[in-house]
Amino acid sequence: MTVQLHSAEATASPSQGAGHLHSFAYAQLKGRIVSNRYPGGTHILEEQLAADLGISRTPLKEALVNLQAEGLVRMIPRRGVLVVPLTAADIIEIYSVLEVLEDLAVRLIGEHEDNRADIKVLQDDVASMQAALRENDLDRWAAADEHFHAQLVAASGNSRLIRAARTLLTQSQRFRLFTLRLREKPVKSTRNHADLVRALKAGDVGRARKIHAAQKVDWRGDMLALLAKFNITQI
Repeated sequence: MTVQLHSAEATASPSQGAGHLHSFAYAQLKGRIVSNRYPGGTHILEEQLAADLGISRTPLKEALVNLQAEGLVRMIPRRGVLVVPLTAADIIEIYSVLEVLEDLAVRLIGEHEDNRADIKVLQDDVASMQAALRENDLDRWAAADEHFHAQLVAASGNSRLIRAARTLLTQSQRFRLFTLRLREKPVKSTRNHADLVRALKAGDVGRARKIHAAQKVDWRGDMLALLAKFNITQI
């Protein structure tokens, strides 16, 4: 199973027709929230959002309902929309749960009789990360990293795991992009991703899970250090 992700700013246009307006609004607003263009705590009137996107309030409201279900916004009657902030405690909780879900995904991928297509997608993502680092393109690296983690979960084939992880991956991406240029160049992370894929390709699920666990321990330490160093209380 492969996944397709929207970039931080959607490429769709409101001129594509009424049937696309909801998807357009959803992708645009989600991209702006995840990329921190709309930071946590931002309060925006629906009329302002509709005018900014060039659409009516009906498809906008539909998009906002979806974003609220994902925990990204809170619709406040007669007061507009609040971008839900992520606190430091939220960020730690999100990564703690994702660590468990991704470990299960790695195990399930390894148990599949034919996982070659899924592993090829993961290999391609790693190659994209490596190329981005060679070109010092952190935004391109972040997009490939986001796709890697979404694909890792999707390749599990477990629909409940996928649904549980989807919102958490979106929320974690807010933190990863917020800190993208505050932390060291992600060379070690990319190398660990490559080692994980090689272990899966070799059929060594135990080694793949150990690599994943060690990477998450490293990231947890880096995350706590970033929160402390920059006194990040919410994003």
